[in-house]
Amino acid sequence: MPNILQNLHQKKFRLETIVTEQKNPFYSSKKSYAREVEVYYYGKVKDEHDFQVLVTNFVFSEEEGTMDKFLKKISYLFDEIECKVDAEGNITTIDNLLFLKVRWGKIQADLSETHKGEAVDRYFSQISDILEDQTKLIDFLGSYNMFGLLFNGLLESFDTKRKRESSDGFTEIMTPVKDGDKTILRISAENLDQTETDDFGGLFVCRGDQFEEGFIEIKKDNFHLKHSLLWVG
Repeated sequence: MPNILQNLHQKKFRLETIVTEQKNPFYSSKKSYAREVEVYYYGKVKDEHDFQVLVTNFVFSEEEGTMDKFLKKISYLFDEIECKVDAEGNITTIDNLLFLKVRWGKIQADLSETHKGEAVDRYFSQISDILEDQTKLIDFLGSYNMFGLLFNGLLESFDTKRKRESSDGFTEIMTPVKDGDKTILRISAENLDQTETDDFGGLFVCRGDQFEEGFIEIKKDNFHLKHSLLWVG
């Protein structure tokens, strides 16, 4: 088994999400959200791996309305995560939950001074609800638009095809393909017809024990999402 998890230590990655919305047959809009992330591995605690993830920089697309600026400020809430991860790469525990709750209280109080309305109240309620339920928080932080490209539950073995159930109701399939010292993990899906997702796929590239790059693409209704990861140092 490759030591992919341990070898994330002191690595820098660029995580990016690009959202394309087909507003009508003749017009589409595109927004991007990128983060530069540093990962620190502090060893094993019993059977789990101890990590700290720091977001050192945020890069948003040029188009910024009032709601974009609001969401940008909220995103800073999750720029420091301390967590435990199992052998498969699934987040199992958030160790700095109290820190996140205290920080959220300060961010919410600050934003409440300048942002009002039902949409704002919904976001406040959703985040407060997530922070009160660690299972929901783990699911959120393990999603592909957060840190799911790093901790995706598919890193236990590259010898055989593996499956896992997606929170969206379909089954993700990881098929490893060897190419010299490089392993390509092809990601596909089954049972999409029973969900709201129209298409799902992607790949991860590892060279030896180093996780180099990867992406996941999702098509749903009029939206095309591409989540990507690139090792940058």
